[in-house]
Amino acid sequence: MTRITCWCLLCAVALGLPGTPVQADSLCAEKALQTAADAQLKKAEDLERTGQLREAYAAAVKLDGDCVSDVNRHDGLKQRTAKAIGVEEEKKARLHEAFEWYVRAKALADAGRMQRKLVEAKPDDINTLSHAIDYFSQQNDKAQEEAMRAQARKKVEQALAEEEKRFASVTKDSLHELGRARDWAYYAKTGEDRIRARAAQRGDTLAVEDGRTFLRLAMSYYEQADRPDGVSKIREKARMLAKRHEAKGEGEVAAEFYSIAGDDKQAETVQKQTEQRQAQAEEGRKKTFKKEQADLEKALGF
Repeated sequence: MTRITCWCLLCAVALGLPGTPVQADSLCAEKALQTAADAQLKKAEDLERTGQLREAYAAAVKLDGDCVSDVNRHDGLKQRTAKAIGVEEEKKARLHEAFEWYVRAKALADAGRMQRKLVEAKPDDINTLSHAIDYFSQQNDKAQEEAMRAQARKKVEQALAEEEKRFASVTKDSLHELGRARDWAYYAKTGEDRIRARAAQRGDTLAVEDGRTFLRLAMSYYEQADRPDGVSKIREKARMLAKRHEAKGEGEVAAEFYSIAGDDKQAETVQKQTEQRQAQAEEGRKKTFKKEQADLEKALGF
């Protein structure tokens, strides 16, 4: 083959001249499959025109997207129907469903709007807020993410205010409110140090008490405050009180204090000894009662 002939062939390939066909790669295995996909797309469009939006979307999703001739036409149908269904769901106040359809429609502004409406509808639901934060974070929408975290910060303050009132009550048990404050603080990305300090303060307040309920509570506060030294202090005090009550013969109370101290084996031993003494005392009482009853019957001549 001459150089001139080779050069002409190369030019023909480059220019796509007739007689030198170029095979384009296709994901569709057969022409028949492409025909079937196009027919299915036409059917889906007909369903859309008659207002059967969910059926149209389902038909569009079902067809083989690799074989359809016009990808943009296919995608456009899915997005139009999904958004229209989202609008219907929003009108019915089915906000979560509307959000999911807007996501399918790639209608990001509407999806974000649904997340905000969901938070407004359930302002005290931490899961709803966390989902909104995650969504805006994934979308790299810093402004909306920060707006959601600002909501979490308000909830931290609210929970701490409720904790103050609860601790002022007779029970002194505000662990639930502190836990809620900590949960909100995780999403607020602030406030955890204040919550630990508050928990430590509650532990210190109750640590001076001698009651079993308050000492258990104090230990729980110290645990929330990440204060192992406080927990150890409560255990030592409980051990001292256990020995004091044991010496007085108050076994049940002593056993509870040993349990608070973490001396479960000693608590079990003292409890068993107490139960044995109580059983012996009951047996003695029964014998005394029987003897007194017999004596009475004898005196009465029975």
